[in-house]
Amino acid sequence: MKYLGEIVQIVRKFRESKIEIVDDTTTEGGADSISKLYSGLKNGSITSDQKAAEIIYGTSYLDTRYTSLKNRLKKGLMNSLFFLDIKSSEYNIAYYKVNKETFMVKILARLGARNSAIKMAESGLKQASKFHLTPNTIEFLLSLRNYSSIYGHEKEYDDYDGRLKVALKTYSAECVAQEYYDRLTIKFAKSSAEQPDMQGLVDGWCRELVELRKDCDSFMLNYNYFRLQSQAYQISQQYKEAIKICTEAEKYLEGFPHLTIPAQFGEFALQKLSCYLNLKEFEKGKEAITRCSQLYAAGTNNWFVFMELSFYLSMHTQHFKEAEVVFNEVTQHPRFAFQPEHKKENWKLLELYLRFALDSEHADQSQQSAAFDLKKFLRAVPSYKADKRGYNVAILILHILYLLDNNDFGNIIGRMDALRTYRTRYLRSTSNKQSALFFRMLQIMETNHFSYEVTKEKAQKYYDKMTAMNAEYTEIQDGLQVLPFDWLWGKILDMLKQKEDQGIIQRLTK
Repeated sequence: MKYLGEIVQIVRKFRESKIEIVDDTTTEGGADSISKLYSGLKNGSITSDQKAAEIIYGTSYLDTRYTSLKNRLKKGLMNSLFFLDIKSSEYNIAYYKVNKETFMVKILARLGARNSAIKMAESGLKQASKFHLTPNTIEFLLSLRNYSSIYGHEKEYDDYDGRLKVALKTYSAECVAQEYYDRLTIKFAKSSAEQPDMQGLVDGWCRELVELRKDCDSFMLNYNYFRLQSQAYQISQQYKEAIKICTEAEKYLEGFPHLTIPAQFGEFALQKLSCYLNLKEFEKGKEAITRCSQLYAAGTNNWFVFMELSFYLSMHTQHFKEAEVVFNEVTQHPRFAFQPEHKKENWKLLELYLRFALDSEHADQSQQSAAFDLKKFLRAVPSYKADKRGYNVAILILHILYLLDNNDFGNIIGRMDALRTYRTRYLRSTSNKQSALFFRMLQIMETNHFSYEVTKEKAQKYYDKMTAMNAEYTEIQDGLQVLPFDWLWGKILDMLKQKEDQGIIQRLTK
């Protein structure tokens, strides 16, 4: 009872005269200004300060009535944060509860409710330890160690002090692991291009985390190690090793059901799908797709991510009908309209490659897809923009394919000039190796007047090099290889031979 008495005195002395809470129940059907602003933000009818001020007051957003209203709403919403009903996962429930208790312990202690603070800190410490919430564990241990000194309990002080030192060491290791993963993320956020210079650095980070794992039993340390090691293997194109580490990560996560959320399993399922794409292992990739579909609801951002990878997997394993099913499912989903413009633009490009692939499978060219303005497509030559290098290169390659199919050899030369510019400005032969070799093969075709035999013979050594190496995963996912280059080269040679047989191209002697 003494604990409740302490809290009663604090509430009696410091409670605000009016506590305003804002949520659905307090605003439903309300005609007051707060309810109008809340409802407009909720249903999306209010998207800016100016619009809000016009709807509510018929005036400018600089009106002091509106700025006061906005502050009232913010205060009410912030108050409501202390009364959330978290149900998404056991971990998220504990995270919310423990962080509220951390705040309460500090306030109770500051305002003189020492006994209540100790009681809550002891309870909070158990939960924080169970759910590996290391920062909260440290806060509770600091408070309890301090109170042990105040009450002269040396044995308790030594116990809390020892546990605090372990927690601080663990937290330091967790921070290192998080930093390394963040730094890798920053590199690829700036550019998704291959970064071979990162390989040695990331390998060193992984070795360091391996050593830290030996001394620290930490869920977050292990989780970020698995994330970093998976990326390290993919950077070095060790895709089978990356799959192994993802499987190890999944087994580790399964051992801590109270600490995990579906998105963490989904992260490794996506990584495995990416690896199977680069390995061109369709059936195993389909297993990863099934797993992703179990973890990500249709229409969510990560659903669009794995569906795009699923599309590439089908295209790179020549399962074009499956790719068509994926394409239709994505573009017909109601949430597709809300995707970023660059994503919608990318799906238009994928549709063009899908159309080419499906049409190429038909011997009768009259079966080519309708409603495709080829002349308009070929007139639109991409501008030179580094941020669209994969997209624009993919368009130029598709131009060349269609121009070749339509015997427009003169315009192919123009597109080859554009490709040479892109290669010089934006693509590094050290990191875009397959692209560089494929472009060299196209140049051989152009400089040898599209001769089938001469092109095939002179390009063979580049073709062999290209097929002997793995594609960089960013070459595929950046759109440089919507269809695999070896498949495209086979189609190009087929077209050249057919045109020689038809007398469209003059047969050259070697």
